[in-house]
Amino acid sequence: MSERLKLAAERAGLVWPEHVSPETLAEVAVDVSLRPAPPSRISPREQAYLATATRSVEPTRRGDLALWTWGAKENPTVVLVHGWAGRAAQLGAFAAPLVAAGFKVVGFDAPAHGESPGREIHVPMLAECIAEIAARRGGAHAVIGHSMGAASAALATQLGLTPRGLVLIAPPLSHRGRVERVAARLELGPELAEIFYAAAERRTGWKDADVDMRLVAKRAPCPVLVFHDPDDDSTDYAGSEEFTAQWAGARLVPCPGRGHIRILATADVVAEAVRFVAGLRTGC
Repeated sequence: MSERLKLAAERAGLVWPEHVSPETLAEVAVDVSLRPAPPSRISPREQAYLATATRSVEPTRRGDLALWTWGAKENPTVVLVHGWAGRAAQLGAFAAPLVAAGFKVVGFDAPAHGESPGREIHVPMLAECIAEIAARRGGAHAVIGHSMGAASAALATQLGLTPRGLVLIAPPLSHRGRVERVAARLELGPELAEIFYAAAERRTGWKDADVDMRLVAKRAPCPVLVFHDPDDDSTDYAGSEEFTAQWAGARLVPCPGRGHIRILATADVVAEAVRFVAGLRTGC
């Protein structure tokens, strides 16, 4: 039995199974892997971003989500999507420049994040939320996603989302890569890890092979602009190099020294993303 798994389960407030077996341990590992940490305190800068928006509650199939809107209702919609253990306010730096460029901006706290209810989240679930929120507004002109939110934005194009373009910031390459890192962190042995991978697929309802940026890249549903720090310690820059090389109309912008979170408030990143979104002319 993995002591790391037991400790992680305790920290997540999970009940340890009375009867321990590879199958029950795998389910505990899935629970751990899908439950984000409680939200950290919102910073003054993030509070200032939200103070300029209108807050509402968005009914979705995944629960009633906290949502913020900037700009005029009639303008084309740009959706902001945060990453794992993040919140909508983390992408607030994009709001004012996009509104000035003539867009309505929508950001929301994903299930189990920020002010939204829920206990777990995964890439396909967040992709469903993006597609649903965009559809309710007549579609999205563009989506700007960070980390897990970037992967979900790309996957949402397989669920009916038809943006004119995507901006992906520090995206992960694949869901299998993430669950393999979780298995390593929890010190699951090879046999238990395989049972865990299968259990995670059952829980999400998606095969790992289908939650992969390379699969979306082959379809190249629309132009994409990718920002990534080559030394990002949360998502692999080499993965962005790999999938952008396969995605017609993709451009990768290295952002050395900006890390995984600071990149979201980097003035050059925000300005170039807004120029890209404003320059989109034809749909996917």
